[in-house]
Amino acid sequence: MQIYLAPLQGLTDWIFRESYSENIGKFDKTFTPFIRVQNGEFYRPSQCNDLLAEHNQVQKPVPQFLGNDAESFKRFEEICLENNYTEVNINMGCPYPMVTSKNMGAGLLSHPRIISELFENIFAESKLKISVKCRLGMEDPGEFEALIPIFNVFPLEEIILHPRIGKQQYKGEVNYEAFVEYSHQLKHPVCYNGDILNVSDVEKIISIAPQIDRIMIGRGILEHPFLLAKIRKEEISEKEKVTKLRNFHLSIIENCKKKYSGDAHFLKRLEEMWSYHAEGFENGHKIYKQVKKCKTLDQYEGVVFKAINEM
Repeated sequence: MQIYLAPLQGLTDWIFRESYSENIGKFDKTFTPFIRVQNGEFYRPSQCNDLLAEHNQVQKPVPQFLGNDAESFKRFEEICLENNYTEVNINMGCPYPMVTSKNMGAGLLSHPRIISELFENIFAESKLKISVKCRLGMEDPGEFEALIPIFNVFPLEEIILHPRIGKQQYKGEVNYEAFVEYSHQLKHPVCYNGDILNVSDVEKIISIAPQIDRIMIGRGILEHPFLLAKIRKEEISEKEKVTKLRNFHLSIIENCKKKYSGDAHFLKRLEEMWSYHAEGFENGHKIYKQVKKCKTLDQYEGVVFKAINEM
């Protein structure tokens, strides 16, 4: 079973990926949070920093493109080739209204013609391996039926399928039945993504879709950093876990120092991570409250390393 790290905006950027890969474990693939390009221009040029070689020394990710036109993809491809990437991913799954209202992310799924034209232009010239991360549709899972013949005709590297629709965002149940039905109809390798929080969730995917040989995990890794090892049945002692987790957090702090100036932005970033990460601690809600109260890095380190030592 191949295991991928999901791209989560503001969470699994190079700061997290490098710290995790170096200190806890390497995934079979990691992906950058999306880099948005509109009309051939980068929406936030700073997002491109996630691609730099200096930020990806332990494990090189797959860059993710968010856009809906060939001109924008070409600009994205240029910077990927400049940084020696060979594979990229197209985001057709982001469910947030500020993205979907522009016919990007999951908003693209209601427009098979736009997707077909985008693929025709991209695959006519691109030098890269290209995969897609998508949902079942924007408004209705039945929208996926119109996308299957489009996906099947182009030489996609793989399709990462999150079996929700865009308007659900991250709420409600994933649609396992639709995933099983549609994954059989796709000609490319299919990766399952969505609500994998423990080993039992992986076992469920294997039981309902035994042909699936790859999964993508996001929130589950933030909440339970050693879930990767559990799935792989790797034995790690409690003492080793404390050491690995401590080194992981030390690395997170050092990497944050390279990006942020001043404790305020620094701590805001770390607070967001702990909104998930605290789930893995016995008194996680208390630790998270303490993290939110921290005003300085010294206070933060005191709270975090005390919690780790008491695991």
